[in-house]
Amino acid sequence: MDSGSGQADRKPSRKGVQSIEVGFSILDVLMGSTRALPLKKISQLSGLPPSKIHSYLVSFTALDVVRQDADTGHYGLGPRALKLGLAFLDQFDLFSATRPAMAELADEIGVTVFLGVWGNRGPTIIYRADGPLSETVLDIRVGSVLPILRSAVGRNLAAHMPGNVIRPLIAQELSHFMASGAADTIEDPHTLVTAEKMFEKIRTDGISRVRGGLISDYSALSVPIFDFSGAPYGALTVMGRYNSFDDSLDGDTAAKLKSACQSISAACGFTPRRDSIED
Repeated sequence: MDSGSGQADRKPSRKGVQSIEVGFSILDVLMGSTRALPLKKISQLSGLPPSKIHSYLVSFTALDVVRQDADTGHYGLGPRALKLGLAFLDQFDLFSATRPAMAELADEIGVTVFLGVWGNRGPTIIYRADGPLSETVLDIRVGSVLPILRSAVGRNLAAHMPGNVIRPLIAQELSHFMASGAADTIEDPHTLVTAEKMFEKIRTDGISRVRGGLISDYSALSVPIFDFSGAPYGALTVMGRYNSFDDSLDGDTAAKLKSACQSISAACGFTPRRDSIED
């Protein structure tokens, strides 16, 4: 009796359709390439035999999810895949994708976490989550527009934006800072050349940091969130008083922040491209 009751209380495992999972593993290979691929390469990258892949490709081609180049015979994504992607973008909600991760980060790290995007006036805070060590004196609220060079989120977003868009804004900000004497710390760039070197390092590190840029005795780390095209969708920023959290570029906080942003970027449709695929 007890044994039967225990079995009845167990939740049945959720079963999916294996053929759909196999089919999408093939589509994943095509999504990870910048060009159409031959059947042999798809087989190599997916680990599936060519005969099995071919059956799926025939069905996907009939549905316009995949197209086959008439000259080369190579396979790439079709117009219906584009329609699926556009429908996803219409339905995607950045807030829904980031709120749980922000709450978790704020709770674990203990300080404030911001979601920033590039608005029409520059880096703009659109959401914040406070942790146990957050302070009400932190005067950065939803709607705040931050400087580019003296905020971690501004530096991070600028590092991943086109140079022709960002250079005039950087030049204007540098001129203002130099005239006011604000750019007076070792971390602050003083010229376009040093700003570009800073952006290059941010792209390499995958993270930016500002100490005392906006508020004295405060430090901030910021990591980008990428959209499906690899453009910066926004950035998550952790900010708190010195010594209230680990603000090292290779520390525990940085690792948690990067992991969260990688997951959110994946939810935004971002997939690192395998540009080095050879036929």
